[in-house]
Amino acid sequence: MNRAVTWSEAALVAVACWAVSGLGYGVLAALDAPHVPVAPLIVMWLSQWFWASHRFWLAGVAASIAGSVVLFALVDVLRPGLGRYVADALATGAAASVALVVFTLVGRGVGRHRGAER
Repeated sequence: MNRAVTWSEAALVAVACWAVSGLGYGVLAALDAPHVPVAPLIVMWLSQWFWASHRFWLAGVAASIAGSVVLFALVDVLRPGLGRYVADALATGAAASVALVVFTLVGRGVGRHRGAER
């Protein structure tokens, strides 16, 4: 099923990603388990969401690249000052948000482009 992502759906998914990131890293901090990342859980959930209802491959690739760049850049910048758990939670939430914005923008742009060709 290839349907365009609405901004309200993208915002709802971003809020869910922030909640999972914050709660996940909070639990890991309480358990003192720094070697267990939460980001793969969010990536798997976003992948399932993509596969179930939004199979725009160009948008998916662009979002994956943008999210990865933001995640790794923010982790490197934030960890020295904030510590592992807080930096990872913020970087993961921000990366998921950027990936969703890119996915929505590219998907809507490609959808608009496809509509003009028909």
